Amino acid sequence: MRYWIIEIFTSIQGEGDVIGYPSNFIRLAGCNLRCVWCDTKYSWIRHDGKEMSIEDILQNINLNIKYTTITGGEPLLQNIEPLAKTLKEYEHFIIVETNGTIKPSEELKKLVDVFSVSPKLSNSGFKINYNFEDDWASYYKFVIDKVEDLLEVKSFIEKHNIDPKKVIVQPNGLSKDYIESLRELADAIMRMNLPFRVLPQLHRIISYR
Repeated sequence: MRYWIIEIFTSIQGEGDVIGYPSNFIRLAGCNLRCVWCDTKYSWIRHDGKEMSIEDILQNINLNIKYTTITGGEPLLQNIEPLAKTLKEYEHFIIVETNGTIKPSEELKKLVDVFSVSPKLSNSGFKINYNFEDDWASYYKFVIDKVEDLLEVKSFIEKHNIDPKKVIVQPNGLSKDYIESLRELADAIMRMNLPFRVLPQLHRIISYR
């Protein structure tokens, strides 16, 4: 099995329930969306990546670090089951970061420890009809530009019957003053009495990769 890969690196996981853990990152090439605020636009085109075998990938990650994040682009555009199965043989904890437009197979659900799902609000430039009937995400992570986006999140989770405890909101990572945007988001959550978790993108604060 071969994959189109944009980059492989090791860093601190900056987002979601696994925030703060050292992790291998395998960024797959190709995405089915073009979000206006995307901070990894270099991963959009599949053939901008390098074709690599699973063995190639293993040689480029730190096998002693047991957290591995498969991201993109949109990683579920490629069949990552063989890669995930191999990582499990090395006892890795696997995180898949996905936009939620492609439902994972039942076999992949068994292999992946965390599905970090980022549904796109209208601030992305898209209006997508999602299907989360079986609630396969470990948590749902939303990018917030303005206060009105929080109302859209509230409407979204009510429509899809999502437990608010599984919702994480974070400021747009491209904000000019990220700390101030984080503070404003926290204030808005408190003011609006919303039960969502506010988490930063840690790598924006510590400027680590």
